[in-house]
Amino acid sequence: MITTDTGEVITAAEHAAQIVEGLGKSTYTGATKVVSVRFPYHLGSQVQALANKSGRTRNATITMLVEVGLEEIRSRLKPETLDELQAIQHELDQDDFTQISNGQF
Repeated sequence: MITTDTGEVITAAEHAAQIVEGLGKSTYTGATKVVSVRFPYHLGSQVQALANKSGRTRNATITMLVEVGLEEIRSRLKPETLDELQAIQHELDQDDFTQISNGQF
């Protein structure tokens, strides 16, 4: 869920659609992680088309799409599964923080 400048709470999908339509905006500041991904050609061209239409980079577009997908999937999971995912994510975040603290990134 995303809170707009006016205080309205919308889904990541609604926010993404607003960005593509030229009605929304998004900025991110903070640490990032490099993740390499290979797409089938048809998905690559769809991502690039969204990026072109929205005036965003391909990277920003993929990040937006991943946020939408994660929100959609999580909304359909059992609470126990969400708890498990949260624990796994916390462990991964701790590992990343340790590597960052040790200058490994």
